[in-house]
Order: sequence, then structure tokens, then C-alpha cells
Amino acid sequence: MKDIIAHVAWYEREVARMLESRVMTSSGLWAVGADERNAAIYEESRGMSPEDARAESSRVFRELVEQLELLPDAGYADASRFSGMPGDWKPWELIAGNTFGHYPDHAGAIRRLLDAKG
Repeated sequence: MKDIIAHVAWYEREVARMLESRVMTSSGLWAVGADERNAAIYEESRGMSPEDARAESSRVFRELVEQLELLPDAGYADASRFSGMPGDWKPWELIAGNTFGHYPDHAGAIRRLLDAKG
């Protein structure tokens, strides 16, 4: 569970940074494939305690919400507001895919872990 929490927090942190800086990427991990990126995220958070992962996830989520609230409504559809974002992209799709749209990818694993705990 801790690894999933840390994984999701990494992606949400990246979105929060993008929203704050108005630059599409902040981590070099975006230049590699998803499997390599996810392996690196796992290695980064491997030594984190479950409590630290939860605390970091909460902190990142608050930061994400703050940045989402600061983005003007037009910014959700206007790629030109983000340096490095292809003009035909919709920022809201990138935001969704790396935040709430990412949750279903892990829901099954979380359910199995919770079921195993009883």
C-alpha cells in the first residue's frame, strides 16, 4: 500500500510543479518509458515508512489543490499557458491522467491489499 501511495503522490507532485512553474515537465523521469519511470519512483520511495508516505501524499495533495485553484479556468484548455506543452494538448487531460484519472489504475491492487488485511 505504501508503494502505491508514494507512486501516486509522485505523479501528483509533478502536476503540482507543472501548475506552479507553468513548465510541462520538472523531472527527467518523463524522458524515459513508464516502466523505467515507475521503477525509479519505486526506488526513490523504497525506504520511506508508511507514515511518511501518507504524510507526503497528504502534503502533495494539498499543494496540488492549491495550484489547481490558482489556475484560471481558461488554463485548463490552453496549452500555450505551459512552456513545452504541445499546442494540440489539453492541460486538463494531462492533469486528469496524472491525478484522479490515475487512481483506477491502482484501485484493484488497493482492494486486494485491503481484502487481505480483512
